[in-house]
Amino acid sequence: RIVASIAAATNHSLCSTSEGDVYAWGSNGFGQLGIVSSSSSSDGNKTTDGGNNGSNNNAANGRLSPRRVEGELKHLFVVAVAAGDRHSVALTRMGEVYCWGDNRSGQLGTYISASTGATTATSPSSSQANNA
Repeated sequence: RIVASIAAATNHSLCSTSEGDVYAWGSNGFGQLGIVSSSSSSDGNKTTDGGNNGSNNNAANGRLSPRRVEGELKHLFVVAVAAGDRHSVALTRMGEVYCWGDNRSGQLGTYISASTGATTATSPSSSQANNA
């Protein structure tokens, strides 16, 4: 595989390949690796970080080696990636933006539901931009 783009944050990193795949490694305390954990709710939103505040104390919360990000990205061609402190972003060849991880400040571009309390998404989903 040939790396086409790479991004690094404080506790996790991402890369896209020349084949359009995305790989992630590091801390997954906020779902920023796109790995659905056992503490995820039925709608795919992570409801807790396991009480470790995003640290990588538990092997289940992180990956030391790159792992392919699946979900909606599995069948899309990604040309670029970006990494925030607790979230990740991918740009597809068609210009679509996919975001996952922490959404406490709205960085995923999605509405935070007060009824579910979900503040993170562990599976990449498309962000809808407003055409204002």
